Amino acid sequence: MGKRLYLSFLLSVLIGFSTLLIPIARASTNLRAEVRVAAIHAGLAVEMHVLSLTQLHLHHVINCLVGPNGRQFDPRAGNPCHGLGNGAIPDSRMSVPAVRSALQQALHDALTGERVMNLVQAHHLAIAARKSLLQAAQALRSHH
Repeated sequence: MGKRLYLSFLLSVLIGFSTLLIPIARASTNLRAEVRVAAIHAGLAVEMHVLSLTQLHLHHVINCLVGPNGRQFDPRAGNPCHGLGNGAIPDSRMSVPAVRSALQQALHDALTGERVMNLVQAHHLAIAARKSLLQAAQALRSHH
């Protein structure tokens, strides 16, 4: 009887543990999607030949990173990550430090790029943001 009770207990622990992993896997998938979309918009920012369009795509990066509850979120700019999660930075809180650090660097570069009044500087900052986002994506692939 003791062995049967132990096996029943073990099975319930395993079932409980597996239900905890499902949201973690989903959050990881959403985080990857948010990072991918942010990287696409950083790339689009580089392709723009007008400063206002470069800044718009940089704000798409910002919105994907901070999410709709973030202080720097601007709904007027649009949110290409709508429905993917709560923002890559909030969704990365359970991720490895390399991911969080790269996302913070991308946010810094996008915020700075959005404020500069020179297209070449904005492009350089968009390139830097994209590089950080690609580093975050690589770190996510390496650790999951």
